[in-house]
Amino acid sequence: MPGNGLWSQKLHEYLQPRSHVLLEPRFERYERFLGPLLNAPGSKYSLVEKDPTELQTYRDMVTEKAFPHQTVRNPQDATAQQHNDTLLVTGSLVWDPPLLGMGLDSMGKQLYYHFNSAARANDLFHSFGLVRTLLWMKVEDLNPTLADSISGLQKTNCFMQMSQNVDVIVNAERSPRKSGKGSSSREPQYEIEGTVRALQRGKRLGMDLPAHRRDHIHQFATDIEQISNGTGIVDNIEIQRYLHDQHLAGMPTTGLLAEGLVEHYDAEKAIRAQYPDVDIGPGILMDVRTSRRKVRSDHPAKDQIRKYIKDCANVNLTLRRKKEIEELANIGEAMYRLECKILDMQDGPEKDAAMEELEKLDASWEAGHEKLPTNYTRAPETELDDRLGLRAPPSPRVQWDSRSFEPLTMRANEAWPKNRLSLISTEAVPQPTDRFPEYFEWLGDFISGLYGMPADSIPEALDKMQHGLASIIDDCPSLKDPAKGGRLQMKHFRVRLLTSEMIEELLEAYKNWPFKAPGSDHNKYFRNKNSAQNFSGKPGPD
Repeated sequence: MPGNGLWSQKLHEYLQPRSHVLLEPRFERYERFLGPLLNAPGSKYSLVEKDPTELQTYRDMVTEKAFPHQTVRNPQDATAQQHNDTLLVTGSLVWDPPLLGMGLDSMGKQLYYHFNSAARANDLFHSFGLVRTLLWMKVEDLNPTLADSISGLQKTNCFMQMSQNVDVIVNAERSPRKSGKGSSSREPQYEIEGTVRALQRGKRLGMDLPAHRRDHIHQFATDIEQISNGTGIVDNIEIQRYLHDQHLAGMPTTGLLAEGLVEHYDAEKAIRAQYPDVDIGPGILMDVRTSRRKVRSDHPAKDQIRKYIKDCANVNLTLRRKKEIEELANIGEAMYRLECKILDMQDGPEKDAAMEELEKLDASWEAGHEKLPTNYTRAPETELDDRLGLRAPPSPRVQWDSRSFEPLTMRANEAWPKNRLSLISTEAVPQPTDRFPEYFEWLGDFISGLYGMPADSIPEALDKMQHGLASIIDDCPSLKDPAKGGRLQMKHFRVRLLTSEMIEELLEAYKNWPFKAPGSDHNKYFRNKNSAQNFSGKPGPD
């Protein structure tokens, strides 16, 4: 963990701890760095030469009293699940070249999962109470555990955000935007909106980003905050025009624009620079005139320009499709707002009129979906859920969007060997003592079933878990409480928008549901069912 000890030394100088345990199995390799720390007069450092990848190492450190100021807590005691702010576990879970875990593609990711799960059993260093960890990790190891958008919220990171409070202190520069599986699929206007809000929260807390620790998105967010009168809310066409202009002005749009669009704007920039006499039109023009422009047959760059014009037509088609999706999302948001009003209305003519208006909006929503190509049918829901996740109470729904400040930006060349790293602060949520035994085990299992398809509606998801389970919706009042994020129409309420309170209510209702399938009343049922299905390719037993 300490390696050459630079991080440990700097943190030690700042915190001035009573004692500081260094865990390094290859002391001889780093002795010239660590030796002076250990041998200095009055040194508070001590060394443990054991393997940090072995969980038994941490148990041995506890039993061998490596932490002289700590007291082991009885897991059955009420204080066991209280936070212990007198101990900090810090270090690096980064290996270059990568070190594989057992069944995982990264040892860093595996250890991070183990450290977090150990809190529930007061195992490892959590024997002293729930301890904060402050760990350097590769960005790609962090991504699966911390969703950066509603569409990225899956069973693993949903459970993580209900059982851990995570703060990203340092983050890497943005990488090129992915497409397909593994991408956040969050449109740039919502990514920037979330950044605007984080910068505003940080400013209120006195945590402004220093200029040398800002990424390009922070300048974009500052501009959009001014353009939108502080809301951070702009439509798709406005953000696309803004990013187009910024790209042509030389500002990198990495991670916000698809790579194909970046290449298209680069082509526009190159043609304008080399052939200023050619009228090619902007690469984001929203009409068909660009595609009808003629290029002289004797022009030296005719092929390059013709390709650019053809690409303009494709870009415009994509942007028109995005506009259709955005308009459908507008209808969906209007539906949601109206449903919230209806839930607060008393029976009478006003409520009847509102219900009629809701039916019209619902019909428009369905009609708009029917016009979309098959590969776009889920897009309006994704865009709508991103909006509601950011804006609808109790917002935000994704832990990343609730960050108190924007992380400091770290350049890849600030690590050796070069790496894209994040510094993550993690603190476990205490296991409730007022519910039922092994609460987090039950919660993790229930989420494993519920989040089989996070884009499903709640009734669909529950009935896939067990036939008839959707009936427990009536036992969960928060699902229809607008102040708590609820809505009227469950068919439009997707799993990924559930709040922690709603999931807890659903779990409680499931525990009390008398119609469970035989053999399913245990806290590993849905995980085993999913594993059996993944192994055989067939649904598991009901």
